[in-house]
Amino acid sequence: MSDYWDMPEQDYELSLLQFATKELAEVGYAVQSEKVEVCSGAGALTLTAILKKKDMAFGLYIHDGPKQRKTRGPPIIWMLRLLPEMKTANDLRNFILAHQHDFSVLLAAENTVLKDRKEAKLKKIYTLLYNSKIKDLYDSDLSSAADVLRKRLRSITEPQDLF
Repeated sequence: MSDYWDMPEQDYELSLLQFATKELAEVGYAVQSEKVEVCSGAGALTLTAILKKKDMAFGLYIHDGPKQRKTRGPPIIWMLRLLPEMKTANDLRNFILAHQHDFSVLLAAENTVLKDRKEAKLKKIYTLLYNSKIKDLYDSDLSSAADVLRKRLRSITEPQDLF
């Protein structure tokens, strides 16, 4: 994963989950905070978010890209436990960057059945997003995929329209 840990250019806020608000609401999830990074070139994507269901908040980590799919298989989609000091997706992302090799162990959910169930639901939602927003880029010219993906995921100007 070291190829993907560089900080991307941040011309504007990016959101992937804005395109799945209906699907997330159907399973009872609300997005509290989201951070999407698209690295240059082929457009490797890293999404970090805090989702809430009723009175339980949890972290979401997704890492995907052409190299991920080619060398390591399907995208990484993990539900993560939040530490008390993690209030935003940026807090979660900073922890992940500081603990690149063991964050999945340090933030592992205690209830593995719940974790597996949530990850299965989130995988279905991400598959929908991948097929509608990303797949065609990874199937074609990878040299400009990052730029096109950034434009597609650019935030809507009205915040209330996002979630």
